[in-house]
Amino acid sequence: MDQTPLYKMPTLETTPANIALWAQASFFIVMFVQDMVDLRELTLSSDMEYGFMAAAAVAAAALLFRVPYSRVIAVFAVPLVMATLEGEPGYLIFGLIFFAPLVYMPAMAFEEFDQRPFFGRWTKKGWGTVLLTFFLLFTITDLALPSIAADGELSDDGELDEDYGQEMFADCEASDDCMFGEVEDEGEVIVIWKASSTEQNIAYLGIAMLLLSLITLVTTCLGWINFEVVTPTVSGVVLIGAVWIDTYLWATVTEIGISLDDSWILPVSGVVLMTIHGLFTESSSISEE
Repeated sequence: MDQTPLYKMPTLETTPANIALWAQASFFIVMFVQDMVDLRELTLSSDMEYGFMAAAAVAAAALLFRVPYSRVIAVFAVPLVMATLEGEPGYLIFGLIFFAPLVYMPAMAFEEFDQRPFFGRWTKKGWGTVLLTFFLLFTITDLALPSIAADGELSDDGELDEDYGQEMFADCEASDDCMFGEVEDEGEVIVIWKASSTEQNIAYLGIAMLLLSLITLVTTCLGWINFEVVTPTVSGVVLIGAVWIDTYLWATVTEIGISLDDSWILPVSGVVLMTIHGLFTESSSISEE
């Protein structure tokens, strides 16, 4: 009697599905490394969360070796551990909002992952499109491009009793291009960074790329435009480029600079781009045959 194997050895095939798989696993590997090493200073972290590191490692291994229920493990491992360690159930909600689309999008885009449509209804492509749309909306609404382009400034806030808030306060106090905003609670800090004219022009470019990519992605997927060169994958590349520009501007306007700490965007970009390719470009070429 045949039994389903408990795991599958990962391969180095350069197929879109396998690239998406490695990108997913790499995202959790980056999370593991970020907690162990300060990637800006390239020194060991002084406040490692061993539970968080273990959860990230388990999620990466589950995806990479495709164990049973690997996607469920990847979605809930880190949020469950963080909710337990921090006593904040809100981490579970964040896990569903951020991790679930990131983990399940490629499974809907490629048959190699052997994932059925949710609840046995609709189609994998339909569910994949919904997850991709939700993830992109969640990401785009968090971009700094509109604020920099429209107001020429970038604001951020934090709690002074946390490391992030303390670092933000110290960095702003030491900069001539930063000012403090009004706060309602003395334990909070709001900083406002002024962007240069060059940075503002780059933000205009990023917004133009973002809008152009979304328009061409939607129109090509709906069949309203049929250019051989402008495929959904090409639109996805431009879309990812806009997100990278946002990351660059965030680092330059706040004067913290680009570092390995921003490396998480690389695997996320791989997952999104491969998902777009699998859902739209690859499926379109198969249907044409």
